[in-house]
Amino acid sequence: MFEQFLFILLMLGVLSVLIIVHECGHYLVARFFGFQTPVFGIGLPFGPHVVVGQRWGTEFRIYACLLGGFVAIPELGDETNAGASSEAFGVDLNPFKKFPIWQRALVAVAGVTFNVIFAYFLMVVMLLALGRPIDMTYVRQLDPGNPIARDAGVLANDEILAIDNHPVTNAEEIIAYLGSKKSTQVTLNLRRDGQPVSLTMTTSPRGKVGMVLDARATQYEKVEGNFLEVCALGGQELTNRTRLMVVKIVELVQNLLPDFGPKQPGAAPKASIKDLHGVLAVIKIGADMANVDWRTLFMFTILISMDLAIVNLLPWPALDGGHLAFMLVEAIRGKPIEERAHGEMVRWGFLSLIALMVIVMVNDVSALMSGQLDLKPHLKQKGK
Repeated sequence: MFEQFLFILLMLGVLSVLIIVHECGHYLVARFFGFQTPVFGIGLPFGPHVVVGQRWGTEFRIYACLLGGFVAIPELGDETNAGASSEAFGVDLNPFKKFPIWQRALVAVAGVTFNVIFAYFLMVVMLLALGRPIDMTYVRQLDPGNPIARDAGVLANDEILAIDNHPVTNAEEIIAYLGSKKSTQVTLNLRRDGQPVSLTMTTSPRGKVGMVLDARATQYEKVEGNFLEVCALGGQELTNRTRLMVVKIVELVQNLLPDFGPKQPGAAPKASIKDLHGVLAVIKIGADMANVDWRTLFMFTILISMDLAIVNLLPWPALDGGHLAFMLVEAIRGKPIEERAHGEMVRWGFLSLIALMVIVMVNDVSALMSGQLDLKPHLKQKGK
């Protein structure tokens, strides 16, 4: 129990670092261009807080609810500014300056950029210290409702090495590849009892072949080459992992949308709002993974950092992507959106994010109490 508590604290520290990295991006670029940054806060911007210092025109605070972070940049037109206010979060402001769109855009995108840079840095460190992570993906069982793989000769416990001689490293990549080959003949390159096996089959109209996949313990393959080659591989690995993450996010959004067409027989149940999870789930899953194999913490942190970057680019008010959307409208119209309308959109965007956080918090607590997020037994079994 004490060990689990330490890993939970470790995951809280990881998330805090990622948030600070993101907000430092906004802060440093804003300061470079001369924007006002009256408050740098760790935590959600409400409730009691402690002032830990004041420097460079910024008051640094820690809020009671340590589930986020922010930098108040009123001249960016964020939720801390109603337009003509002379203060933000109780801190006096100087007269506002008008900054060109390109400078405001760079400030808005700086947090995302810092998350990507940090993820890339961790990827290179992992490749140098541990090697390239290779997930050994195998067939856990065959789907009785889809006999394609079974009829082609696939057996449980077959390890999947490649598809059409294209190496695959994890279950997500296999699913994405087959999903792009609907009603197409493919060749699975397998390993069975230490021997290579190649089997040809034609995928279903939905890009399925009837395999339930699982992963054994991740192996780390030593990376050959000089430092520049390792850096290039780090970029390639980060790009591939991010592409798979984007595919999964798009699939989740599509599943959450109402489906007005006829339901296909044998189709998997659609995701619902109850399937959305947040910080508590991330902490629990990350703690379990680190407890079984601390090396997984590298990739977990990399993926969370990239996830923060992707989510913040969504064109939603109060997110970085929302700021960029407002600037795009301003560039097209030749003038900014009216202050009142802009302030209301940002306000309701922020409130909707808080509501979403409450929903995912309820989902997380429910999943924790029911044991749905307890991955330790499953992870230990995969490591055998």
